[in-house]
Amino acid sequence: MAEPDIFWDQLIGLIEEERVVPVVGQDLLKIPKTGGRDLLYPYLAARLAEYLNIPADGLPEGGELHEVACRYLAIRSNLVEDIYPALKKVEAIAETLPIPEPLQQLAAIHPFKLFVTTTFDSFLQRALDHVRYEGMPRTRVFAYSGAELQDLPADLKSITTPIVYHLLGRVSAVPSYAVTQEDIVEFFHALQSETHRPQLLFDELNGKSLLILGSRFSGWLARFFIRMAKRERLSVGGKTDYVVDATVSGDDNLVLFLKNFSRGTKVFSAGGSVEFVNELHRRWIDAHPAPTGAHETVDSGGVPKTKASGSADIAAGAVFLSYASEDRPIVEKIKTALEAVGIDVFFDQEDLHPGVDWERTLRKSIPQSSLFVPVISHHTVTSRRRFFVMEWNLALIEAQKAPVSEIFLLPVVIDDTKQDASEIPEQFRAVQWQGLPGGQPTSEFVGRVLQLYRKYQKSLAAIV
Repeated sequence: MAEPDIFWDQLIGLIEEERVVPVVGQDLLKIPKTGGRDLLYPYLAARLAEYLNIPADGLPEGGELHEVACRYLAIRSNLVEDIYPALKKVEAIAETLPIPEPLQQLAAIHPFKLFVTTTFDSFLQRALDHVRYEGMPRTRVFAYSGAELQDLPADLKSITTPIVYHLLGRVSAVPSYAVTQEDIVEFFHALQSETHRPQLLFDELNGKSLLILGSRFSGWLARFFIRMAKRERLSVGGKTDYVVDATVSGDDNLVLFLKNFSRGTKVFSAGGSVEFVNELHRRWIDAHPAPTGAHETVDSGGVPKTKASGSADIAAGAVFLSYASEDRPIVEKIKTALEAVGIDVFFDQEDLHPGVDWERTLRKSIPQSSLFVPVISHHTVTSRRRFFVMEWNLALIEAQKAPVSEIFLLPVVIDDTKQDASEIPEQFRAVQWQGLPGGQPTSEFVGRVLQLYRKYQKSLAAIV
């Protein structure tokens, strides 16, 4: 990259202070080259054309999916609504592709907490979970659609896990994400609506510098996008935004407009977005080398958290939630509340991916937990051989090893199940239960778990 060191130092300084929000576009979705295509969107466009039985030759760069949709609509009496479920089926193949390296490089820059993406795929979420949590699902994902307003959570500052916001929707069987140029126009129109504008998101973007990477917004779309993230005219000074996009830098009229009317916007023409991210990552790693030995992070209370070397199953000291599958929607409330205060949570069946040796994973993960939380309900009062029963048996073995002064078992009851139910293990009945009707976590419960979690993390830090 041809930019001087002072530029990179200034950008890295803003990132260190968490004043930058990356806006990730399709040009960063690098995949292994297949059929002459090494970006996800052109690859999906070719497969979609094949699926729809229409020609895929001569698709315009950057507008491949739109062109496939146009060709489909031009022959026979086809409906545009047919495109979305077809693309969802085709896009499923992306789950088998390796995570693009540029996204992994961005994920390695830990001060990036909020990511906005203009793509509909799950690659960015996968990259964050892979790089920061060794593949465990921790990243929170939100998606905008014209029909449903989904904004950022109000307690954003207290959330320690990263957030991915899909500005143009996520892949779906219905037209709730942008595929065609018409979709993009409709999304931009809705985003400016007083009733459908995600206000908390734009409040956050207004106060931060945007790092727009390969979104391929051209002409007026680029102008509108940059303007949406400001409360004032573009010509009014304020924050600095960065645009790294070949479509923008190649548009002389757009560059001239931004130069004259948005002087706080820096447009790069020295290289593409992939090369830019590679250089940013290199400079970040040079300035912030990873510690040797154990992988360390810091929780919301500033306590070091150590992930055991070679353990991809669970963060050491995580809270293990064990529950009957019927109670999953209720238990998710508990999971969300604990993660919101910086607690690592092992969410049982969510964290056991297909193909994983689940028995080995559990035998390794439960002993590494700070707390084992059996979520008790009518669904767990059973003599049947259920998955959670095996977890409970392993936890009881581990509880016998714990010193008397330490709390390892913390049963939670979410309905009117009686504590003397004979199907519940005697060791669970012998300790005090925490009642959370409907799985609604109380501040007292979250505070208690956080206290025990931090105590365990401090003991790990002392060992390290």
